[in-house]
Amino acid sequence: MSKEKDVFRETARLIISGSIYTLMWLVSLYIMYMTLFLVYKVFSVMLIHISYLSDTSEAWLSKASQMSITLTEEVLSVVTIILVLVKSFKILISYSKHHHIEIKPLVEIAIIALLMEVVFNFWAHSMQINWLFAIFGLGLLVIYATFPYFRKKVKV
Repeated sequence: MSKEKDVFRETARLIISGSIYTLMWLVSLYIMYMTLFLVYKVFSVMLIHISYLSDTSEAWLSKASQMSITLTEEVLSVVTIILVLVKSFKILISYSKHHHIEIKPLVEIAIIALLMEVVFNFWAHSMQINWLFAIFGLGLLVIYATFPYFRKKVKV
């Protein structure tokens, strides 16, 4: 019976390890994709602004400022998504090395994701859900800032 258990455990370990490494590969590809998308967006808007540099009409200035606001929102949204993905990649690396997940990175991702939902997807949810996200995110932030566990340095 113990030989069957060992075979089962080894098979489960191989499946989980393979899944973790596949997920790490997919997350890294998506991080690269989002980074390239961010670079493309910034450079395309810069080229548009440079091409119309001599045009100082009121209509163009209004359109350019609206474009800048939209670009800023998109850039900040993509940067926070990349930040969440990098944190999740670090969690996957930690799990592949130590076969357990620490609470600190999970709380950090939860704080970032909740605040990202409140800031960038405010219109997608009802006001009650936005308040719930905001309160939960601030509660996690207070817990993160006050508990000594989250402040101690972890040697990797």
